[in-house]
Parts: sequence; structure tokens; C-alpha cells
Amino acid sequence: MTRTRVLKVLACMAIAGLALGQTGCTMFVLCDGGGPMKKEELGDWLGLAPKPAPEAAQLAKLVEDLKQVKHAGFAGRYSLPGDAASLSVKLFYAIELPFTPAPGLVVKGRKTGSVLVPGGQRGDWLYFDPGKRAAKQFYASEDQWDCLLCWFGRADAYDVATRERVAVRTTGEIGGLWLGWTRVREVMPVDDDGRAGVHPLAGPKVDPAKVKYQVREGSFLLFGLVGWGRVNHTRYLQLLWIPIPIGSAGS
Repeated sequence: MTRTRVLKVLACMAIAGLALGQTGCTMFVLCDGGGPMKKEELGDWLGLAPKPAPEAAQLAKLVEDLKQVKHAGFAGRYSLPGDAASLSVKLFYAIELPFTPAPGLVVKGRKTGSVLVPGGQRGDWLYFDPGKRAAKQFYASEDQWDCLLCWFGRADAYDVATRERVAVRTTGEIGGLWLGWTRVREVMPVDDDGRAGVHPLAGPKVDPAKVKYQVREGSFLLFGLVGWGRVNHTRYLQLLWIPIPIGSAGS
């Protein structure tokens, strides 16, 4: 292979890698948009009205049931204290664990198919630290539906003690393999290192009102070749996988 051809291949690989980074689990991953944001700045959470949390008795039963889930398939430990790099779920399933990574927490969950909705799946997830009885616990409900080249999913996370929503993420895809239209919206707590998830709220002495949030919204076409959306306080246009700030975004 000639040097010119090698350079072309490397260039294509770099573009593809950048495209994957921009259209993957988060949008505009290289942008901070002047954030993160204070809780009072979240407004209507990108138009994602909160779904009701399970009733207290039902939620308590769900929590106890999920703690008994054994390691298999979607169940497992993720980023335990002292072992932050560990991931004992199958790699294929890791991308389907909502609101992770969750450093310092154990994540357990299960998914079941829907009898009433063809292609539908229901997920229930629990994030907790078994070594700290006073630590907060979080429950997440997840609904997915896919049919041929369409896929839609939504996950909402709640503080188990207060039943207050603390995070939300939705994904919609038409066309398959990111070649068509993809839209992702997410509002998630963020820690001091910029990692989004429910873990910034987990400490027993954490004041939820002081925890900051990461707000991302993006729509993409043709594997991210063209896109638009926002990160925190800034709106972006994306052309040739390059995000371009175009103005400020309100709450």
C-alpha cells in the first residue's frame, strides 16, 4: 500500500472515529456549552415532563427485589469503590445501562419484553452502595421500542427516598445505524470531574440543590455529518462533524 493510500485510510478512520464520538452516547462530546448548569436553570428539562414515580410501597418492593438480582446478563457491579475501572457486565450490554458510569455505586437491573407492545422492552435499575447504609439510592425506569429501522427509548431516574426525578434521557432513531435521523435529549447530574450520572447525588451529606447538571440535546443526520442542538447554555450547529456555536440557549 502506498504512503498516500495509507494516509487516506488513516484520514477516513479519524473522520469515522470523530463521527462516532459526536453521535454516540452523548452529543457534542467535546463541548461544555458554558456549563454545567444550576438546578434552578433547568427550566422544563428540555420539554421532558416527569413521569410519575412508582408509589412508595411499590418502589420499596422494587428496590428490595432488584438488590437480589444475581450477576447475569444486565445485572452486575459497575465502578465499585476502590475498583473504579471494573465492569463485570458484558461489554455488549454496558452501553444499555442508563445513567452510567456510576463511580462508587453498584448497579443492578433487569429487562423484560412487553407482551402488549411488539418490540417493546421494560427495564428496572437500582444504583446503591451496599457498604454505606446512609447513602442515597436511585431507581430508574426504562422503556424501549424498536421495529426494523426505528428505535425509541426513555429512562427516568428517581431518588428512592423522596421519589423526586433526578435525571432523564431519551433517544429516538429513524433510519438505523445513525444514517437517518437521531435525536437524543438528556439532563443529568454532573460531578466535579465532569462525569454525568446519578452518583454526584449519592453522598449522605450532599445537598441536592447545590449539585450541577449537564444538559445536552442533539439531532443528527447521516452519521453526524449534519446536526444541531445545545449543550448547557450554548446552541450548536454541526457540519462535517465539527460543532459550531451559534448562540445562547435559555433555560
